[in-house]
Amino acid sequence: MKPGMRRYYYWIHHICVLFFCLSSTLTVHARENAVAVLLSQEIAPYVATVNGIDTELVNVQVERFFLDRHGLPFNLVSQTPSLDSGYYSALVAIGPQALQYLHSLDTNTPVLFGMVLNPSHIIPDPLELRCGVSLNLPIEAQFKSLVLHFPWMKRLGVLFDPKNNQLWFDQAAQIATAMGIELVPLQVEPDNGRLRIVGDLSRPDVLLFIPDKSVISTVMIQHVIKRAVLHQIPVVGYNQFFIDSGAALSFVIDYNDIGHQVGVQVKTLLTTGNCDGFHDPNYEIRINTDVWRLLKLEQRGGAHEL
Repeated sequence: MKPGMRRYYYWIHHICVLFFCLSSTLTVHARENAVAVLLSQEIAPYVATVNGIDTELVNVQVERFFLDRHGLPFNLVSQTPSLDSGYYSALVAIGPQALQYLHSLDTNTPVLFGMVLNPSHIIPDPLELRCGVSLNLPIEAQFKSLVLHFPWMKRLGVLFDPKNNQLWFDQAAQIATAMGIELVPLQVEPDNGRLRIVGDLSRPDVLLFIPDKSVISTVMIQHVIKRAVLHQIPVVGYNQFFIDSGAALSFVIDYNDIGHQVGVQVKTLLTTGNCDGFHDPNYEIRINTDVWRLLKLEQRGGAHEL
């Protein structure tokens, strides 16, 4: 080989080695300082959750991705249009579809989650369900609150679709029985494109709505609340919408606070390499004082916060 060609390949070799070293350094740096957050949809509750995450991770590079109509992630920032899991120190799923997508990836990057109802339905193996904050309110804590606010309650009706929440109902029934409460199933089933309630709506002392993807129609929820109020039955919901629609009480989850909870878990993971499992969301109890007075619940011995 001619001396000139040797010098050419010599410099090419060293340039390639230098480029490889620089690339490796940049990649490690990016992995130590970057977290990808994937949103199932761009809706207000999910955005509020991510804002809470951002508040906790002020010194961490957080990049937001969204799922398109084909179920694939995209980034509004053109610098990283696709989600390369190997680039990040942690992946965070917001919503069930995002968790399904991240769980399907063949990656060693830790996956955390928030805003997911029944996460074990998506990731059945508890060893793989590492860290996150679900949307499931603790059953026993709910029932204790209901007994406090409605001490005369003997029968608690639950509106649900058995395809989605039969397991929840079975678990809740055991807890209720131990507390001296009869759980009354009010199942919904499709009927010519609409949902029909199977069960006697006038039988329960208190009616409880639980998160159920089949029971999300605004018209249906408000109709059930009106029927319950006509029977002097207080309704309990799980967000502010129920209070605004005539429920007597609601367990209200702060979505931004869920983001703070997830953000703390991400920080723990980045600093220690471990995270502490998944948790129930924080929530507060809100009372509809107008409905409380309308149903004269105070005269029936109901505790309240006026």
